[in-house]
Amino acid sequence: MVAVELMKVEMRRNWIQLLITFLILSFFTPLNIWSQHVNYHSYEFVDFLYMEVTFIFIVLIIALALVQIGSERSNGILEFTCSLPYSRAQIYLTKCFLGLSVILIGWLLSFTLTGLILRLNEMQTTYFVEYYLDGLGAMLLFYAITISAGAFTGTAFAQGLVTISVSILPLLLVLLTIIQLDILFNLEIPLDDKLKNVYSISPVSYLSFDSARYSELYIPFLLACLFLIVGYFAFIKHPIERTGAFFTWKSMNRPVQIIVIFIGVIGFSAFGYLTDERMVGYLIGGGIGAFIGFIVSYYLIFKKKK
Repeated sequence: MVAVELMKVEMRRNWIQLLITFLILSFFTPLNIWSQHVNYHSYEFVDFLYMEVTFIFIVLIIALALVQIGSERSNGILEFTCSLPYSRAQIYLTKCFLGLSVILIGWLLSFTLTGLILRLNEMQTTYFVEYYLDGLGAMLLFYAITISAGAFTGTAFAQGLVTISVSILPLLLVLLTIIQLDILFNLEIPLDDKLKNVYSISPVSYLSFDSARYSELYIPFLLACLFLIVGYFAFIKHPIERTGAFFTWKSMNRPVQIIVIFIGVIGFSAFGYLTDERMVGYLIGGGIGAFIGFIVSYYLIFKKKK
């Protein structure tokens, strides 16, 4: 349940980030098309396949979610908010409602204005609706990942790093696993078909518009709902006293460290195999990967930040 008074507090506290995000989401695309039309009168055809602005929008969305939880947790503001007469469920849902409202209203305004500009100037288009639906799914997905990551982490840096890691993890794990199977057992597994399916469910694939996945546009919306639900249950249970730690749950430290070391081993061993030494390089690379994975994970996860 959304708390109206708390939403007013959130809006006053983060009004700059909310306003900047809303304005850019709402007016960047229509103003860009309008300026192109004014400056180049022959600009009568718009192919949205080549509109390379989705990445900019996603960066804005991630930054907004970082401010809403990570920065507030680091500054002690979130701890103060949790001491107010609101449940943690209300706090989480209010933050999500505010962020999602900015995304949806900004997207709807941009879609409407762009459509009017195209229609009034009789400009022909391709992939107009597909581009906007794909962009909405991408923004909702990355907002859900980032806000959910904030429920698990104790700093803004950790929240951002987990967001990036989750975005590339499915693709990275499958790719490295296939390479390892090819090296160890000479299976020669074709990458194209395998990676295509994994790529479609990997958030990193939504950093840019791809018209080929129009029939699978439901995927980012489903994933966004999943991440929001996971974040909800994590937020209402997270321990406040772990503020400053990488993860709010201490029990997550060791399993995540093992995953980081594992990725380091299979990643660096694959690179080592590409050298002239082959299996010797494979073993040396695996050892280097294990060492780097241990050092990086130790200083990131186990060293509490003030």
